[in-house]
Amino acid sequence: GPQPRSRRKQRTGNIAVLLFGTDPSMALASITAAVVHGAESALAESGYNMILSQIGDERRLPPNVTSGNVDGLLLHGFPPSRDLAQKLSCNPCVWFLSRRSRLGYWGDRVGPDNEAIGTMALDYLKERGHKQVAFLHVNSCHMGFSQRAESFEAAAHEAGLGVDVLVDGNVTNLMDLKEELDQQRIGNMIDRLLELPNRPTGVFVPRASLMALVYRSLYQRGITPGKDMQFIACDYHPMLDGLFPVPATIDIQPDIVGRQAVEQLLWRMDHSHDLTRADIQVQPRMIEGQDADMYQHADAVKTS
Repeated sequence: GPQPRSRRKQRTGNIAVLLFGTDPSMALASITAAVVHGAESALAESGYNMILSQIGDERRLPPNVTSGNVDGLLLHGFPPSRDLAQKLSCNPCVWFLSRRSRLGYWGDRVGPDNEAIGTMALDYLKERGHKQVAFLHVNSCHMGFSQRAESFEAAAHEAGLGVDVLVDGNVTNLMDLKEELDQQRIGNMIDRLLELPNRPTGVFVPRASLMALVYRSLYQRGITPGKDMQFIACDYHPMLDGLFPVPATIDIQPDIVGRQAVEQLLWRMDHSHDLTRADIQVQPRMIEGQDADMYQHADAVKTS
């Protein structure tokens, strides 16, 4: 494991967290904020200062980074230009959360196990008796969502369930989907979902912050979430607690992702000459919803 600070070859006591290519609202999203909070707590416990910077212009890096006054970097978002990547890669580096593409990244990575997420979502729906399921692929440019979709579909085929993966064809890059604001696109996907010859009764939405839009679109079309169609989401968001019924969600444990990223960075600082690249995946956990039990109880009360 990482050595105590007193034994580590420490130069500055500073660790920089750089967020690339994301707008401020995305940088402050609950998942990203939770990861950064976990990293900040772990760094403080190890005696390091955290420098957080949103990089909108690659020419304006934090002075501590440009002057080399950092011991390591925690990175998030889109990969920077090749020139900047070459300069930054001289430092111990760990990326956190999902890579946005397969190219341009270097160093180690800590993120959620997206394959396990897809399988967990399918198992949840299968255990509740659903024979026809679907995945709302809200952004096919998102590598993590694609991994969840592939795993979900493969697990459904293995279980002998009918499965549909609905892809939003209007999304051509990761930033196209303005998630909480894009009611029309979600509505179009719900229309396609309801028009399927074998309408799914269980649906996986890979981003919890979209569930309010999904619920609204369903109610507008006369479909009752939790009764006519059961949902499971991912990336827990506090907004879910305001929905009725509260859907089940898969928690990627962002606080642990942040702590694991710091642990890996400290290890890398102690093993700078080790050329292997680590890809550490944090296991998800299930947070149960209200859907099934609530409506079964309501039907029983009506019957009695």
